[in-house]
Amino acid sequence: MGVGVSLAGAEFGMVERNLSNVSPGVHGVDYLYNSPTTSRHVAVSGFQLVRVPFRWERIQPRLGASLDPAELERLESTVDSAAQHGLKVILDLHNYCRYRIDTSQEVVEAIVDEPINGKPAVRRDHLADLWRRLALKFRGHAGVLAYGIMNEPHDMGNSSWKEISQVVVDAVRSVDEHSWVCVAGDDWSHADRFEEINGPRAWIRDPAGRTVYEAHCYFDFDGSGRYRLSYDDELRLDKGLLQRGNTRIASFVQWLDRNNAHGILGEVGIPVGDRRWVALMKDLSRNAERHNIPLVVWAAGEWWGDYPLSIQPLLEPGKPTALESLGLADVIEATR
Repeated sequence: MGVGVSLAGAEFGMVERNLSNVSPGVHGVDYLYNSPTTSRHVAVSGFQLVRVPFRWERIQPRLGASLDPAELERLESTVDSAAQHGLKVILDLHNYCRYRIDTSQEVVEAIVDEPINGKPAVRRDHLADLWRRLALKFRGHAGVLAYGIMNEPHDMGNSSWKEISQVVVDAVRSVDEHSWVCVAGDDWSHADRFEEINGPRAWIRDPAGRTVYEAHCYFDFDGSGRYRLSYDDELRLDKGLLQRGNTRIASFVQWLDRNNAHGILGEVGIPVGDRRWVALMKDLSRNAERHNIPLVVWAAGEWWGDYPLSIQPLLEPGKPTALESLGLADVIEATR
């Protein structure tokens, strides 16, 4: 798959209390799909794939019903633009195994399969229906490499992410036997806790044999990607900071090897304003490349502003390439 970057923006805005499937926000005001210019800059910088986060409530405002034509057109245009620039796309449903549904009395953030007042408002078959429709739309598209069926499921209550994800893979395979399917680990998909949370065995039965297990890895003390401490403070707390990345993915790599499974590091990010973090990214990327594990940087996107992990400024013409600035240039050359 190569080295990629997430193009954030289409998942923005849903933390607002009033946003829901009925009121999903306005494109260009509350959220956006990035312009073809960003796709071009990403490709020129040397990245090989892009992960495109989007929201379920916007693409399918009514559960079990048709996809929203305008939102689908925006998503398709983004995929088309990526393909025109030689990039492959991972479609990333950025919902954390939730759906913000307007019940007419209130907006509820419903967990898939979790009962509300004794009955699930959002069921696994709803998620399967969504992905069957998306797979019907995008199967065979030259730009689509994989379907990321859910970003970072977590705090699932009594719901079973393993059972839910299997139903979704079955739905995809009913219409598309070729595309890869990315299945995230439960409990925020932390690489260092992947086996602890998800158990010793790979759980998806995929007749096509094209399932990729997705883990995320950040280098800050709690692995959240918030980087609330400075590099100096992190080093003061942990003299082994420089080895932290490889330490955190070690168990995930071993889990993949034991299960003869494919894996991807779907989110890896550093504060780009402090180049001391680059050494961790460089070592991690080389380790991942040795084990044939693709890596996706978090994140590009035209609306990040001063977000410390944004690599968007590194994509501007005339700047050193983003891959060089992140310590990834050697890995890209190795995977060409």
